Amino acid sequence: MLGQLETEGRVVVADFEAGLGTLSRLKPGQVDVLLVVAGPTAKAVEVARRALEMIREKNAGRALLVANRIACDEDRELLQDAFGAVAMTQVPEDTGVRDADARGVAAFDHAPDAPAIRTIRALAASLLD
Repeated sequence: MLGQLETEGRVVVADFEAGLGTLSRLKPGQVDVLLVVAGPTAKAVEVARRALEMIREKNAGRALLVANRIACDEDRELLQDAFGAVAMTQVPEDTGVRDADARGVAAFDHAPDAPAIRTIRALAASLLD
């Protein structure tokens, strides 16, 4: 799909399936930025570590780590210990997002001022700079 898009002046936001399959097919220059999202679990950390390594090896683009659903200091420390000095955006666990999901509505509409949504908006704004 990415190979079929015009490359100049286009912004595409895609949510790929979890895992490494899509990354294994990326070619240098196809994307500018990849967000690697990891929750505070051992499995998520391992997949994110492998994803970051693959992105570097393939020179697939700039990788940004997003620590998702951070509920406590223990969650934060797990990810910081796993990724060391890698810059990471920390998205807090958020009842507004959970409630929106339970209702089947967009969290951005349901809880636009929720802490997680504010963090995601700031991340998106930083990508535009």
